[in-house]
Parts: sequence; structure tokens; C-alpha cells
Amino acid sequence: MMEDNNKFNTVDEIQLYILEKLFSEGEVITTRGMKTLEICNVNLCLRNPRNRNTNNSKRKWKLPLAIGEFAWHVSGSNSVDFITYYAKQWKNFSLDGKIISRSCYGHKIFKKESNGSSQWTKLIELLKKDKFSRRAVLDIYESDNGNDYFAKDVACVNTVQFLIRNNKLDSIVTMRSNDMIWGLPYDIYLFTMLQELLSVELGVELGMYYHNVGSMHIYDRHLNLAQEMLEEKESKMSENLKMENSNELNKFLEIEELIRTNNIDLETLSKLNIGKYWGNLLHELIKYKKQKQSIIHN
Repeated sequence: MMEDNNKFNTVDEIQLYILEKLFSEGEVITTRGMKTLEICNVNLCLRNPRNRNTNNSKRKWKLPLAIGEFAWHVSGSNSVDFITYYAKQWKNFSLDGKIISRSCYGHKIFKKESNGSSQWTKLIELLKKDKFSRRAVLDIYESDNGNDYFAKDVACVNTVQFLIRNNKLDSIVTMRSNDMIWGLPYDIYLFTMLQELLSVELGVELGMYYHNVGSMHIYDRHLNLAQEMLEEKESKMSENLKMENSNELNKFLEIEELIRTNNIDLETLSKLNIGKYWGNLLHELIKYKKQKQSIIHN
């Protein structure tokens, strides 16, 4: 079992803990021409995965980006146009400017094979047949990536494992590499969302979220931001709503696409009938859309 001092109530607590460790124990490592401060073999636990938002005001974490990345992954997309609507830096990981080939975790998880199955559907089938299985693992890094260690885009996540114990679904994410600023808070949001989605589809309660990292690091350009974050010691608790169901996921994805591609006006959008949980996520995307339009018009 993990020691209690590695279990946290919020993502803010996790980030402050890591930053303190980086500044007190981190080593300077330069790889691919970029200087970082690094600690290795980091093991963390978020007690309540619904406390997935980052609230540190200095960090200026963006909820719409987190929701947009979730939508991109859970839709099974590898489209650059889709994800760069939310975060332009994703284009830097594409070889052809059209697709993301290896960091498209959702494409690997939800992509359907010729028989209509996917890693996700196989996972659900396994856990419904064998509740206590130790084989419920999503392979993200892939052994068949050609071992191209110098590729422009290499997945940071190795595996995601799910365990049902005491009728609760725990999730264990193992990463080869995790950027403390750009990566960690969005990774935790994404994988706890997938954890809750799976718990709903299996009809079990949400358990704990475990986050294990080989190389946890912060880039030199983010060190000033990190110092500012450490000054804000108070951690705000903001538990997300409990996911109502997974039945409206496809509807959520359809509306997200309409918002993103300008194929529906916002007034019509506000009148669409969708449940509170998924509707709240869409409301954040609508606000984001209005902000983008305001910037363009100004």
C-alpha cells in the first residue's frame, strides 16, 4: 500500500508537493537540447478523482482545454485540427500537420478494429466477466512503435490499469515522462475522467487514482511560474459533479463538434436538451468559444 504522505486530496496539493521536491531534490538534466529540473520514480495518489481541477490562481490552468482534450481523446480522434482548436502547441507533435500519430491516447484506446471492438470495449467485457481481473490494462506506449527513440512524437503514457476492489474502481497510470506544468494537471484530469466513465459503465463506485512517473520534470522556462505557484499555499477543494451516465457521451461529442466547427449558433446551442453533467461541460466550451470570438473581433 502507498504511504499516506503520498496521498492527496486535490491536484493543487499534488503539484505543490512535486514542486517542493523538485526544488529541494531535483537534478538538472538536459535532453533534446532542453534544460529541466528532474526527480525520478514519483508515486502519487488522488483520494477522490473528482477533485481533478487545478485551482492554483498562479498556474492559470484552463478547464476548457482539459475538457477539449478529453473530448478529443474519448472520440478516438487523432486529428490535429480538432486538438489545436484548444491548444495550438499540439501541432508541434505532428509530422504532417494532419494527425498526431503516437500521443493520441484516445485513438489507441477507442479506435475500432474491423470486428467493431476496441481496447475500451474489450476492457469493459473483461471486467464484466471477471470483476477482480488483474489484466484490465490499456497499452498506450505500444511495443510496436518501432522503437524509434528519436521520433518527433512519442507517447508519455505507458499503461493505464484498472482494478475493482471493494466494489470501487481504482486507476493506475504509469508514465515514462511527465512535464509538471503542461502535462501533469491535464493528464490527471483526462485519466480521472476516463476512470469515472468506466466506473459508470461498469456500475461500480469510483475508487482512488494512482499516478506513477519515471521522470517528473519541469522545464527551465517554467521555473519562475513554479516559484509563484509555491507562494499560494492554500488548496481549494472543488469536487466535480458525479457523472450521471455515459448514455449522453455521444451527444456531448456531437455538440462539442458543432461548437468547435461553427456549425451551430450559440443561441440555438443553449436550448439543446442535455443532462446537467454533460451540459455543464458544454457550457464551459461555449464560454471558451465566446472568448475566442471576442479576441478575433477585437
